[in-house]
Amino acid sequence: MRASPNPVQPDDAVYRENLRLNQVEYYLEHIHLLSQPRCLGIVLGNACNLRCVHCYQAKNSDNLLRPAAIGRELRREFMAMYPYLDTLRIQGGEVFAIPEFQDLVDDVASVAARPLLSISTNGTLIDDVWAERMVRTPFRAVTVSIDAAHANTFARLRRGADLATVLANVARVQEWKRRLETAWPTLNSFFVILRSNFREIPDYLELMSELGIDEVALQTMEVNRENSSREPGLEQREAILDPAEVQEVHSVLKSAFARYRGAFQMIRVSGVRVLFDAQGLDSSFLEEEQCGLYPESGVFDRGRDGFALCPNPWTTLFVAENGNVHLCFLSEPIGNLYETPLSRLWNSPAAVAKRSDIIAGRYAASGCSQRWCSWREGNRRAPSDGKRIRQLLAEFGEMRRRAASLLPDAPSTARYPSALPALRRLFTSKDRRIAELECLFRQLCDTNTAIHENGRRYIDELEQRIEALQTHANHLEAKTEKAVADFHAIQDEFQRLRRPLSMRAAHQMVALWARMTRQPKR
Repeated sequence: MRASPNPVQPDDAVYRENLRLNQVEYYLEHIHLLSQPRCLGIVLGNACNLRCVHCYQAKNSDNLLRPAAIGRELRREFMAMYPYLDTLRIQGGEVFAIPEFQDLVDDVASVAARPLLSISTNGTLIDDVWAERMVRTPFRAVTVSIDAAHANTFARLRRGADLATVLANVARVQEWKRRLETAWPTLNSFFVILRSNFREIPDYLELMSELGIDEVALQTMEVNRENSSREPGLEQREAILDPAEVQEVHSVLKSAFARYRGAFQMIRVSGVRVLFDAQGLDSSFLEEEQCGLYPESGVFDRGRDGFALCPNPWTTLFVAENGNVHLCFLSEPIGNLYETPLSRLWNSPAAVAKRSDIIAGRYAASGCSQRWCSWREGNRRAPSDGKRIRQLLAEFGEMRRRAASLLPDAPSTARYPSALPALRRLFTSKDRRIAELECLFRQLCDTNTAIHENGRRYIDELEQRIEALQTHANHLEAKTEKAVADFHAIQDEFQRLRRPLSMRAAHQMVALWARMTRQPKR
């Protein structure tokens, strides 16, 4: 396993003090921290020049730093944290497709001498100007997403990209490192494991080794509403769910790790242990406990079994493009940057509660990802011995006294408009406004319910009256039909009786006539 370079400058007193204070608070399992975050992750936006089939981000043009007035003030809040950071990790979308990325690079270059800035990129837009700047600044790390070893697979998964172009751009950065004789930035690669590409992992590791990549990371695909709606059938086509395929992935990775682990500083994995554990397969060779996605955790003792206590909530703040803030990029948010400053979110009730849950082994309750971190559930760190605890407490007390004199001055915001505080006031009143709207909605629902009930009663009454009138009408109709029938019967009887009477009257009239006309005998 190759060694990584040391980015710390000899005069970084604030950084060194914060680093040690953070270590002590982690070992003492403090949940309200005096130390500042050591890794700040920022998603600038979701603008991108590619259309990757498995991309889990929304495509709604969200941009953290727009409008510009808000962006300037947020950048100054970020700058206040730079003296403490090991890493400022920027990602998109595609960072080189987001204009505000240039502003952040300028900010970092103006306040930090040590390599600080890390980026994730698809590698398609790294021209010679950017390659030189990444080396001269210098950046700390550049992670390039490369999900295949073969050009046709790469083009199908990363639509709009060409594998040869990306590899040439990585080589461009390597060439500038050689020219300037520097180890910075380290070059890393990220690979999303899919049904259609996992058999290329050995070739991919060979290709990355030839390219001089320092670290590789392998992660299973995240399927969510965004990519499944854009790519119907994505989970069926690309998620590894069939037990036979899981067994094949296990075989491919076990063989590849045995062969290539020594070629890189580290092979990181995420989500693979859960996949294997579900099928009862050995996952120990992955070393996910030690080689998971832990930003800036190298200063912590991993121990023989890795991190019994996940370090991310003690080291990391992660800001999404919509302003949501997380203690790990795989966990639920603890607040929103547009509502609350980062400095307050770091020790907010939600942040303190998350650290407390993790200490107790309640990872699911703390909001950790079930897909990637469910294997941690119930894990608790073994108690440290009393002597070490006393030593750490004494060191903590001394560092606490020194911390005040080492705090850097907060950047001035006098020459900038107060757009961000105004926005936060709006967010602060959000709950009250929502409550008012909910109250009005309930009143409207109550009024609508009363109207509906009164209307229903009126309709019921009308229906009853109509039913009664219909019954009466039916009764009258029946009586009418009976009267008509009786009339016809009487008429028929009258006609029957009338005929014999007429005949008798006629005979009587004839007889009478005959008598009257009969002549008397002489």
